Amino acid sequence: MATQNSQSDSETDPDRFESRWKRGTGWIGSRWNRFNDWRTRRPFMGGVLLCLAGILITWVPMQILPDLIFIGGEMAGFLTIGALIGVFVFLTGVYALYSPSKSHEIGVIGVVLSIFSLFGSLGGLFLGMLLGILGGNLCIAWKPRDDVADDALAEPSKVDRAIARLRKRVGRVVEKASARLRESAETNTQRSADE
Repeated sequence: MATQNSQSDSETDPDRFESRWKRGTGWIGSRWNRFNDWRTRRPFMGGVLLCLAGILITWVPMQILPDLIFIGGEMAGFLTIGALIGVFVFLTGVYALYSPSKSHEIGVIGVVLSIFSLFGSLGGLFLGMLLGILGGNLCIAWKPRDDVADDALAEPSKVDRAIARLRKRVGRVVEKASARLRESAETNTQRSADE
């Protein structure tokens, strides 16, 4: 019995699980590593923000819509369009996570739909609209890691070349000014030494 208790104690030792998780071994560590690999290959934060914005944009008209449909108000159609826009913003976020190669187009659609949500559902109390615009911009700006490496190896742009020329010119001016200052300092020290 003592061996069973000591064996079960060693299996539930929290330090053992923590060290295995940090090393990336075991069930949790391997899942976490797979999730990180999946996350880095897509515009994760942009897609999540678009999904959250879609939920907020849909939530506002869904709080009012059931009462208006029951009563029969004229605004029911307007709020239905707002709820549909929220659903479409949510779907753009899901699609950004599903198909990262189309993230630029998805981001543009997400930004446009988020702005249109202002008319149908007050932009999810403006917070949903702002989150949708931010998430769409993150999707537009996202590049796969391979593209980032290719950009680093590519030729410098016109702006980079202009900045390099400007630095060279400023460097020459600074060198000339410092040489003149040194000369004048030397002549002043020689004059003071002669006197």
